[in-house]
Amino acid sequence: MNYLGLDYGAKHIGVAIATGPLAEPLTTIPTDKSIHLIKSLVDKHAIRGLVIGVSEDSAHPTVHELVRQLSFLKLPVYLVDETLTSHDARQALLHTTPSRRKDLEHAVSAALILQSWLDSRRHSAET
Repeated sequence: MNYLGLDYGAKHIGVAIATGPLAEPLTTIPTDKSIHLIKSLVDKHAIRGLVIGVSEDSAHPTVHELVRQLSFLKLPVYLVDETLTSHDARQALLHTTPSRRKDLEHAVSAALILQSWLDSRRHSAET
């Protein structure tokens, strides 16, 4: 099954995809155009579920609004703790230039969120 991982930000949403056991960064989209663009990605990649990072900061209610707006897709939505994913993404991108790092940070964060969910799902299936 194919899944999209989303890292919500006030200006940009990072998007990752998993078509198997590994997540990979896909793109970064503007938050104000996100509903249309996410629907396009869902259709293009035959997505069967959305994995969205949430934190305990002020963006939390906004993430729930995004979930509400995406409900028309009729897909399961899994909320995952995104604590430290932005930090981990920046660390993973230290080998890149600062401008490249800025371009990729949200998509890499989304991949970390999605991979965490995939790993927890696989682990729970094994036990």
